[in-house]
Amino acid sequence: MKFLCRLTERDGTWMAEHAGVEIGPIRVTAPTREEVLRKMDGEIHYWLEMCPCSGQAYRDVEIELAEPV
Repeated sequence: MKFLCRLTERDGTWMAEHAGVEIGPIRVTAPTREEVLRKMDGEIHYWLEMCPCSGQAYRDVEIELAEPV
């Protein structure tokens, strides 16, 4: 399952944002690109597990990045 996330960096702080109907809006920040991606992955998994309507185990979550050029 893919989740499109927008990744930005400003003044040394990285931010990842996801806005989708599956789990709603998520925004995380961190001092490094790697850490913000790790935090986003954790948040996506958390919100998917909280949704009892699906009954699925989400092991194959993929973050698709949209980064400014």
